Amino acid sequence: MKKTKVQKSLSKTLEGFKAFAFKGSAIDIAIGMMVGAATTAVISSLIKDIINPPIAKLISGIDFSQRFFVLGTKQYESLASAQEAGAVVITYGNFINSLFTFLITAFVLFLLVSWIGKINKKEEKKEESNTKVCPYCKSEIAKDATKCAFCTSSVK
Repeated sequence: MKKTKVQKSLSKTLEGFKAFAFKGSAIDIAIGMMVGAATTAVISSLIKDIINPPIAKLISGIDFSQRFFVLGTKQYESLASAQEAGAVVITYGNFINSLFTFLITAFVLFLLVSWIGKINKKEEKKEESNTKVCPYCKSEIAKDATKCAFCTSSVK
């Protein structure tokens, strides 16, 4: 059975997608996104369930998620009642919670990247080269060489 132009084009597109989707880098990105989403959920819970309660206790029991400002003249007892009434509100408390989440996430990522950087530096030190570069001709020569094999200059 002969394929039509559309079938050939679709088949070629699917092959290209398959090559992309199952390439190592695409899978790495997908795994990274899943780990990132899970980390965000953990950090959000850390903020909401562990960090915010003591802060709220210290500042007279304020729950940041319930902090809001109504754009209008009518005042409401709670965020839920304002939203139920259809009032336009600025929920700056949610913004504060998101800011805490961002700062902690950024700090955790900073620590992670720093840790990985230290590990990489240790590995680089282990793999020190047995060569050096000639200061005159910039060729790579043995580390303990006293003369460059390429330009015959004396080197230290």
